[in-house]
Amino acid sequence: MTKTVHSTVRIIDSLAEITRHHDRNIIEKSLLKTLSDLISGSTRLYRVIQTEGNTDFSLLAFAENGLIDSLAKSEKIPAPMTDALEEVLDTGYMVSIPCAAAESSNHSPSFDNIYPTFDGEDEIFAVLIHRGKQPNASEERLVQGILKVYANYLILIEKTKRDKLTGLFNRESLNHELNKVLFSSHASPLHSNIPENRRAENSELAFIALIDIDHFKSVNDHYGHLFGDEILIIISRLLAETFSRQDDMVFRYGGEEFVAIVNMTNREGACHIFERLRQKIEGFDFPQIEQLTISIGYSIVRQQQTAADLLGEADQALYYAKENGRNAIHCYEDLVVQGLVAGKENIHYGEVKLF
Repeated sequence: MTKTVHSTVRIIDSLAEITRHHDRNIIEKSLLKTLSDLISGSTRLYRVIQTEGNTDFSLLAFAENGLIDSLAKSEKIPAPMTDALEEVLDTGYMVSIPCAAAESSNHSPSFDNIYPTFDGEDEIFAVLIHRGKQPNASEERLVQGILKVYANYLILIEKTKRDKLTGLFNRESLNHELNKVLFSSHASPLHSNIPENRRAENSELAFIALIDIDHFKSVNDHYGHLFGDEILIIISRLLAETFSRQDDMVFRYGGEEFVAIVNMTNREGACHIFERLRQKIEGFDFPQIEQLTISIGYSIVRQQQTAADLLGEADQALYYAKENGRNAIHCYEDLVVQGLVAGKENIHYGEVKLF
């Protein structure tokens, strides 16, 4: 399994490479590069997704034959490995299982060595599968130690991305994620200006929604800011419960405003999620307050040029909702078609400080 003697300097250099980055995809690639430099064989890193008794595995990154890449996609785990994975999830210990003869290289036996990776609450959030020789005790501890560094570093990064009051992603994270969404839209024809009815059936659209608590200033004025903070925490929990799918993200934008990034195959699906949130908050039994409502404005990502463009469009739809009764959901593209708001060519986003 060991390529060369593991010198202290080499291992420290490898750990420094992992912790040099802040983007999670790059961190995962650096992790596998580090392991590839230290151990022979191929490696695959999976996210563990456990929901209501079901466990799924999403491939995050792989290293094989000198190729290292990061990607998030569902991948069917071979049947012989599923029992071993269940054992790892149940016990929290590394498990080795022999590969089929055809999968062994150079006529030497190969093993799938499955390592659990724990988050800050000692829950398994990922598994690493290394295919190669069965490790000895020191090699096993080496891999486990590197995985601990990886997991602890993710925890530190996660804390810097979160709003301290609500626990949602913060505004700095929003800017980064919007730029990623824009990059994807320009790289993929799926987000071009092709009409929805002509898109591939399973292609996904990204939606950016601005969410504002109606009349929240009166809550602060009447009950005080400490009580207002408690309301923000409750609202944030309801937002997190609603936008709970793997690719959904919700951010505290500032004050009583929030932003959600949602990927759906059509506008109806996105609108259904937004409406479910609106009804959930409208019907929630808040302490001391008879009722709270929200207004939502959203836009479809379709190769806009900047994050300010995206937020500016959603903000126009939100402003229309606030000016026309509140407790409502409006889509920017629909409002433009109906002539109720100005299109992009008539808007100068530079006049509004969005960041």
